[in-house]
Amino acid sequence: MPGVVLDVVATASLALGLGVTTIGLYGVHRMPDIYSRLHAAGMVSGLGVIAILMASIATRNAAVITDAALIIVFLLLTAPISSHAIAWAAYRRRTERPEREQR
Repeated sequence: MPGVVLDVVATASLALGLGVTTIGLYGVHRMPDIYSRLHAAGMVSGLGVIAILMASIATRNAAVITDAALIIVFLLLTAPISSHAIAWAAYRRRTERPEREQR
């Protein structure tokens, strides 16, 4: 019984991660400026990839679970730093936001 519940939770986590990653990657492709693209990329690396890695718990393999946990910690430490560095570089280059369309 606990194995079935774990499989259902892993499947839901995998579906959530794939959905968020798909929408986020579409946002990276379609957004008009670097600042908006950084937001979409943050969603992909944050919620999307971490949810996919959380689904690996269903393997019940200690090595896979350990690797997934280390990757999650690495992502949580490095993703904000890299996003901040990219935003700071865009700011220093005086990257302008495009004008919004008047409705």
